Amino acid sequence: MEKRKKKVNQGMDLMSFWCAEVSKEKKRRRNGNKGFSLVELIIVIAIMSILAAAIAPAIIRYIDKSRKAVDIETAQCIFEAANLASASWDDGVNEGWSVAIAAKVAPQTVNSNGHNHDVDRSDNKTYKIYPVAWARGVKKGNWENSVFKSALDNGANGDLQRKFTDEFLKNLYHRDGVGQSYNGVAGTNAYDGEKDQLCMEFRYKKDEGYGKPECWILYIRGDNHKPEVWIGIKQGSVKARYRLYPDPCKEYK
Repeated sequence: MEKRKKKVNQGMDLMSFWCAEVSKEKKRRRNGNKGFSLVELIIVIAIMSILAAAIAPAIIRYIDKSRKAVDIETAQCIFEAANLASASWDDGVNEGWSVAIAAKVAPQTVNSNGHNHDVDRSDNKTYKIYPVAWARGVKKGNWENSVFKSALDNGANGDLQRKFTDEFLKNLYHRDGVGQSYNGVAGTNAYDGEKDQLCMEFRYKKDEGYGKPECWILYIRGDNHKPEVWIGIKQGSVKARYRLYPDPCKEYK
């Protein structure tokens, strides 16, 4: 009996000691935890604001650079699809590729620095380009021309150029650009996509000083018949603004 009482007393002493130590620790924490003063909070907020102001422009530049890189990669896909189609074994496709030059379709003078000579005359090294096909680079409510269409719409030359455009579209895994009807249904336009249709949308959509781009344009060079991919505007006819591939203009490098 005496041994049991002794053990109980020892247990009570240990419990009392533990409770006392916990109470002391709580008191130490309470006395030492005074929180932040208003001045300290203002200093922290000021430092965070300075860091944000310094870092934010760098983040924006990084995002813009990555978007430009994606657009150049898309332009490269367009270029390679056009290059492959222009080398087709089908003579009609080959003629359709170069008919824009023979028909003198909307020739434009551009600079070697990748700008339209009408809006930038700082470079006198110029050459002619002729539009072959174009597509919207931004999503529109009606998806108008979300698929590449021929620059020539009518007549024998238009039919000939469409042979190239159809081959080009197949290389891009798009359906044929058959013009005024699709699948035998009059009034439909295969160049206009549906909501599930692929739209090669721009990632970088800012005006870099020569106009805000709204469409992809595939051109053929008049001097060597090689393809070039530009982005530009649609005002009656398509007009080149920035060369993306090959040799992107300085705004996209």
